[in-house]
Amino acid sequence: MLHTPRPRMEETRDGLNHVHAPHLSPAQATPSIHSSEMASFVPLCFFLHLLVLPAARSSSYPAIFGFGNSLTDTGNLVFFSGGTEAASGLPYGETYFGHPSGRFSDGRLVIDFIAQALRLPLVPPYLAGNSSEDFKHGANFAVAGACALGNAFFEAEGLNVTWQDYSLSTQFKWFEQLLQRSTSSLHSSQDTISKSLFLMGEMGVNDYNHLLHEKAVKDRIRSYVPTVVQAIGSTVNSLIRKGVETVMVAGIIPLGCSAVYLTVFQTQSAAEYDPRTGCLKWANELSHYHSLRLLKELNRIRKQHPHSKIFYVDYYTALMPVYQSPEQFGMKEPLAACCGGEGPYNFNVSVGCGHPMSNLCSDPSSYVSWDGLHLTDAAHGIVARHILKELQFQCMERTARAST
Repeated sequence: MLHTPRPRMEETRDGLNHVHAPHLSPAQATPSIHSSEMASFVPLCFFLHLLVLPAARSSSYPAIFGFGNSLTDTGNLVFFSGGTEAASGLPYGETYFGHPSGRFSDGRLVIDFIAQALRLPLVPPYLAGNSSEDFKHGANFAVAGACALGNAFFEAEGLNVTWQDYSLSTQFKWFEQLLQRSTSSLHSSQDTISKSLFLMGEMGVNDYNHLLHEKAVKDRIRSYVPTVVQAIGSTVNSLIRKGVETVMVAGIIPLGCSAVYLTVFQTQSAAEYDPRTGCLKWANELSHYHSLRLLKELNRIRKQHPHSKIFYVDYYTALMPVYQSPEQFGMKEPLAACCGGEGPYNFNVSVGCGHPMSNLCSDPSSYVSWDGLHLTDAAHGIVARHILKELQFQCMERTARAST
C-alpha cells in the first residue's frame, strides 16, 4: 500500500498551525474517488484551510452544532440545574474566561477551539436560548452526564436510574425542535443544516461509568461497547437523513489515565498498570476497543451515504502521547487532577473541585486533567490541534486520490 506523506506543520504563536503541503506524485495517489465526489470535499478542504491559517477572515460554514457530554457541554447542565452544579462556580472557567462559563473545565473545550478557528461565536447551549435568533450561528445540545443510551436501557440492566435522560435521542429531539421553530434568522433552515459543521462529541464514557458502578461488571464491560457504538451511529444516521452533510465524530479519552478511574479502581497489582504511563491497562483497552468499533460503524455509514463527509476524530490517539511523554507537551502532572481532593491523584469522590476543602494547582496548563475526568484548557487545545492536523491530512489524501 502506498503511503501519502503527511503535511509538515509549523506552530504559530496562537497555537494553531500553518500547513506546508507535500508534493504528491501521480504514483503516490490511489484513484478511488470519482471526480464528482471530489467536488463535495472542496468546502471541507476550505474549512480545514481556515482552521490551520489564523489569518483567515471568513468561514465556509455558517454554523456549528454540537452533541455530546461534559467534554462538549457549554452550559446546558448548569442552566438546567439553576446554578447548583460545580461548574457554576469558580475555579471552573478561571483560566480562559475569568469566570464560570458553564463548562466543566478551567477554560475552553474542543468545540470552542474549533469555533474560534472558524471565526464563529462560541456555540451557545440550547437550553439557555430564548429564540431562533440565539442560534443563527449554531447550537450546542451536549449535556454533562449524558449517555449515548437512553435510561430505559439502564433500567433493563437493573440499575437504579436517578439521572435525567439527556441521551443522544433526547439531544436529537431538541435539534428537531429547533428546526421546527427556526425562522428567517437561521436563513433557510435546510440550507443552514446542509452547510453547517456538526460535532458529535465524545460519547460513551457516562454509559460505561454507570455500568461500572458495580465493579464486578469490569470483566464484561466490553460486551456493552457494540450497543453504545450503535446508538452513536444511529444518531449520525438520523442527522444525515435530516440533510446534514458534514459530521465529525469523536472517540473517547484514555479512561485508564483519568484520575477518577485511577482512584476508584486503584489496585496493588502492578500488572494492572502500564509501566510507561502508570495508566490502568484494562480501562485504556476499553477506550481503544470503543474507538475501533466506532470507526468500523462510521465506515459502514459512509458506504450508505457516500456523498456525506463523516470524519472520525481520535481523542485517544491525541492524548496518549501526552501521557507517554508529558514533558514534550509541557505537562508536569499528566495523571493527577489540577483541582480536587486529597489522594495520590488529587482526586476524592467526596471532595470535588470547587469544594471548600479541595486543592487547586498553581498552573493548570501543566496538567492534563482539570478535576479528575474533565480536561484542562491546555489539554483540550492539544486535542483540537491534533484533530485539525489529522483532518487536514485526510482531506489532502482524498483530494489527491480524487484528482487522478
